[in-house]
Amino acid sequence: MRALLTTAATLAAGLALVACGGGSDDDAHPEPVPNAPTAVPDSAIASPTALVSYLDGQRFSDDTSEPLTLPAGDPAAGETDEPLAI
Repeated sequence: MRALLTTAATLAAGLALVACGGGSDDDAHPEPVPNAPTAVPDSAIASPTALVSYLDGQRFSDDTSEPLTLPAGDPAAGETDEPLAI
């Protein structure tokens, strides 16, 4: 009887270890990014308001995207505009 209990406990422990070792496939198939932009559009630097609204629309939780390049030219700055919160 003792041998049967030891064998059953060993099998149960083995099955429990095998069942826990699976893992998930969530990271194996990342969601594709359709046509990811590589540059900030020219319209985003036309005014401070446009730049802030472009920045507000960006995802900051994506660890796989590349940095965006800025268009040639300086962003527009207004001398009388109030500071905008990002």
